[in-house]
Amino acid sequence: MAESADPPAHLSHLSETELMSFTDLISALPALLKEAEYSELYGHDLSERSTTTDVLVLKFLVANKYVVPDAHQQLLETLKWRLTFNPLSAAFEETPPSKFDGLGYITEDKGDPDGEVITWNLYGQVSGKHDLVFGDTDEFLRWRVGLMEKGLRLLDFSSKRTQISQVHDYSNVSFLRMDPNAKKASKAAMAVFQRYYPELLGKKYFVNVPLIMGWMFRAMKLIASRETIEKFVVLSHGGYLAEYAGNWVPEAYGGKGPSLAEQDVSLGIKLVGRSRGVKIPEAVVKES
Repeated sequence: MAESADPPAHLSHLSETELMSFTDLISALPALLKEAEYSELYGHDLSERSTTTDVLVLKFLVANKYVVPDAHQQLLETLKWRLTFNPLSAAFEETPPSKFDGLGYITEDKGDPDGEVITWNLYGQVSGKHDLVFGDTDEFLRWRVGLMEKGLRLLDFSSKRTQISQVHDYSNVSFLRMDPNAKKASKAAMAVFQRYYPELLGKKYFVNVPLIMGWMFRAMKLIASRETIEKFVVLSHGGYLAEYAGNWVPEAYGGKGPSLAEQDVSLGIKLVGRSRGVKIPEAVVKES
């Protein structure tokens, strides 16, 4: 009996059982796409088999501990959500209201091709404008999802850079009197990212967190998975961030880099082509 061919490099780390689960899901993909009536995922066309397609499908399996029916259902729901929500439009065709200016940035470690891509959330800048910024949850969600989608364009799913990190700066944020609109909007965004963006989170840095609020993060450890907790980094002072993310971060965060506004790369992403009527960035036109 002839020996089966070795799996490609991007699947070589899988056990025999995991590889069987992957094969089952990738074989079911054409029917899944037909049922969803949509094939775009994070700017990539899943109807075209590639390393990127494999890696993206694998993320749904990992998130569901390789239980194929669960991964299948989550991927199907994600594609249906993308068809209706149209996140690429939120990122690249819609102009966010000026009230969100200065609340979110995207940076990357340009000194390392596999270095971190980070989305920055500076909700402390909202002080006194909570109703304006968070009052319309749907509007906030489209802005926040758009920021995420732009950050994903800097990833290369055929390389080691397959996840995006986040910084949540709590400077000037009151934990004791959290605005109900802010709480509602944040909860909605978290639900979307957990369900429709599995295994895309690298590190999650919580900076400028008052020491007195350490109990909140200890409580999170009781309800979050071990894999998720391992991605959390809680820092009481923003100046400690460079020790974890690198010296390329701004001086305000302990690094030697320029300000966030100067490092922000979100406006530099160019758009070409269309996928099912939605513009996609040039970076995702060619698949590996």
